[in-house]
Amino acid sequence: MARKRIAVLVASIDREYQQDFAAGLASAGVQNDADICIFNSQGHMNVAISTNSEVGESMIYDLPDLEEFDGVISMLATMGNDVAHQKVLDVIKPLHESGKPHVSIDVPMKGAVCIRFDDAISVMELTEHLITEHGARRIAFVSGPLNSNVSIARVEACREAMRKHGLELDDDMIFDGEWTRVGGWKAAEDILISGGQIPDAVICANDDMALSIIECFGEHGIRVPKDVAVTGFDALREAVMRGITTICRPIDRSARRAVDILCKWIDGEIPVQQEVLLSTIPIYGESCGCSQSLEHMNEKLRALGTERWTMETILTRVSMFSGTLAGVGDEEEAAEKIREFVFSWEIKELYLCVDPSICRESEGSADYQAYPPEMLLLYGVRNGREYEPVLFDRRDLVPALQEMRKNSSCLVFCPLYYRNKNFGYVVMDLGNGTGSALYSVLMLLNGALISLYLQTNIKRSAATIENMAVHDIMTGLLNRRGYMEQAPVVMDRARKERKIFALLSMDMDHMKRINDEHGHLMGDEAICRMGKALRVLHEKGIIPVHISGDEFLAYGIVNSAEEAEALVPLVRESLEKINRDDPWICDISASIGLYAAIPDAKGGMDEFMKNADGAMYADKARRKKGR
Repeated sequence: MARKRIAVLVASIDREYQQDFAAGLASAGVQNDADICIFNSQGHMNVAISTNSEVGESMIYDLPDLEEFDGVISMLATMGNDVAHQKVLDVIKPLHESGKPHVSIDVPMKGAVCIRFDDAISVMELTEHLITEHGARRIAFVSGPLNSNVSIARVEACREAMRKHGLELDDDMIFDGEWTRVGGWKAAEDILISGGQIPDAVICANDDMALSIIECFGEHGIRVPKDVAVTGFDALREAVMRGITTICRPIDRSARRAVDILCKWIDGEIPVQQEVLLSTIPIYGESCGCSQSLEHMNEKLRALGTERWTMETILTRVSMFSGTLAGVGDEEEAAEKIREFVFSWEIKELYLCVDPSICRESEGSADYQAYPPEMLLLYGVRNGREYEPVLFDRRDLVPALQEMRKNSSCLVFCPLYYRNKNFGYVVMDLGNGTGSALYSVLMLLNGALISLYLQTNIKRSAATIENMAVHDIMTGLLNRRGYMEQAPVVMDRARKERKIFALLSMDMDHMKRINDEHGHLMGDEAICRMGKALRVLHEKGIIPVHISGDEFLAYGIVNSAEEAEALVPLVRESLEKINRDDPWICDISASIGLYAAIPDAKGGMDEFMKNADGAMYADKARRKKGR
């Protein structure tokens, strides 16, 4: 029986809350023998780093065909910008019509089972605690985006608890902190300039906002909790360690529950409940005036110590590889440097899947905001086994997923891009795809691909310029410069290998009459028709040249004198065919001379040219006499 495959749509998996959710996914995947594919965007990234980052990040949600998965988990509440939020809405909309098993975290959706935490009970309990235990009367609330269902629910829970005590949460005391520390700092400044006295308490919808509000207040000489109480939500390690009163959401439990529901649903057990409600736990700390919980502090202290060591290691590795990866010049060097990078960072499983056009001759993607149908596995490794570079169908996501695996896997997919150019994506084992290292890994890999893309384009541009320098713009044939550079090389090879070098000299007929009677534009057209006829020589390995005006040459190596003699009638037949198949104002014809011999040590291009020209002028005289 095929292993179940579940797609997860999430943002900012490097953040602590999402990390806990991902850890729950991994354990549930092992328990249910299901493969988990997590499609992640950096929703809270610094948008100043890369132009169009919101669009670039959200492209990852276009990658999977969700109908190819057995079930889907969506986390709309984690999307850090409107672009990603709308993109996920668009890709999951068809799931209801198809009946695909779908679990939504926090956000009720049609046709999906919604798992959410009973935030309202804990927010109400926390609000009542501030009122009854600490005498708070004037309360401000800093929420996430005010169009978020999660934000709205937490605001309303606070409002309801205040009303029970005869208090009112004023609308002008509700601030949008955008779920971020930057947004929290701005909300704190808005509170300070809003007029009137400072509120007794500030309830924040997450810990990141609470932490930055406390720091902002401190810079303005406002003491927490003496002057104002501040609370958070999510029980992040830093928040608990700094004594923030917060609310613990055991998010890993929601991930395990989601996978369990999906696996039963996939097996035919249709869920009876459309909503699953999980409980949360308030944790009281010094930021509201209570004593700190040692139980929670010790647990977070251990995790914080590990995280500090990890950050020191990350900084060292970033310093080691930032210059190396940002200077790769070609596909082979890129693969080798990325290999060194992966082994240094002890990444067990990684696949770098790129648009082939960034390093190979390819038609590329016409739309830079889409993944091309065919991707290139630039580098891949799993448990020490390295994969050869290979082109694969984008619908396969990554070649290794098509292999039979003894154990289930949990892989994270993240986008790679620069400005409006979509480079591809990287796939990592969950153990390497989460945590504070993720952003650094993505930036280093992106740096390598930017360098590879730029170097490839520089080489292509140089090749194009060189090609233009040695080719005739009118006919596309080799020009005089190209002939002077390349023909002697071919002749030298013929001399060394003792082979026959053939040189054709050709002079078009009636060019002066065509120019005089029909104009130089028609003269140019006649030259182009001659060039078109000479392309037949390519089939014999002979290179045609437009020397200037009505003069043409052709050169190359032939196997015998008979083969050389056959070149002249071949050109005449090609001219006759063009005149016959595509009639023009007059027939195109030419005088043709041939000289073919094995070059000796003394002879050179000048000797061959002299003899070929002599044969051409003799042909011109014969044909003129015949006319």
